[in-house]
Amino acid sequence: MSDVANTVDTAETPAHLKNDKRYAEALKTIRKFGAESAGGRDALPKLAMYVVKLAADGVIDAETKNAKGDDSAKVLYAAYVEAESSKSIHDHSGTRANESKLRQLIKVGCMTGIDANQLMQDAFDARERMIAEEQKVKPAYPFYVEVARDQLGKPTEQLDGDYLEGIALKDGPKEKTVEGEIKRAMKILENLISGEGKAPKDTDELTDAAFQALRDRAYKFEQVRQIAKMHEAAAKAGITLTF
Repeated sequence: MSDVANTVDTAETPAHLKNDKRYAEALKTIRKFGAESAGGRDALPKLAMYVVKLAADGVIDAETKNAKGDDSAKVLYAAYVEAESSKSIHDHSGTRANESKLRQLIKVGCMTGIDANQLMQDAFDARERMIAEEQKVKPAYPFYVEVARDQLGKPTEQLDGDYLEGIALKDGPKEKTVEGEIKRAMKILENLISGEGKAPKDTDELTDAAFQALRDRAYKFEQVRQIAKMHEAAAKAGITLTF
């Protein structure tokens, strides 16, 4: 039996879960994620979300160790790698670093001063918003780990959407502009009108009027750009425009 299997099979179920099958089911699910990764699918973001939920639900914690002295982060990472590869856990580079990342996520799930599950959902939504705005975002898993580390530094203050959007970006947050904020507001209203967003559809005429007004305002920015281009082209041709 490999070192990975030894680590996983001796996983100690927390005392309060002796008659609870959730811990064993969790290992099965995590092995499934590893198998997905082996098949070319990016399962790490799902692993991050799942581990936080396990901790928030009391299935795992950051302190309990098995008979070999391995904590949940080590056991769960071993289970993931076992399904991902036939290699021993000790043949993988960066094992301790990867266990540490998982440990941060477990610790966040165990936090009592915040809603850890909501935090991860907010992180997912923030990254999706940045993608919708065609921003360059960090890969999901490193982003979730960064969210966990930053949240651990604020025990009672849950990270908000603006903060999460900022750290989701590859090159840090871009300076906000009037045009950018108007376009963001337009996107929100457009989703309300079409019913394609997460909120219920809004058919009120005032919502539509607000969208149309913002669209007209956004068009003015485009007009300014087009006029500037015309002046630039005219100047190159030795012509001076008076408008």
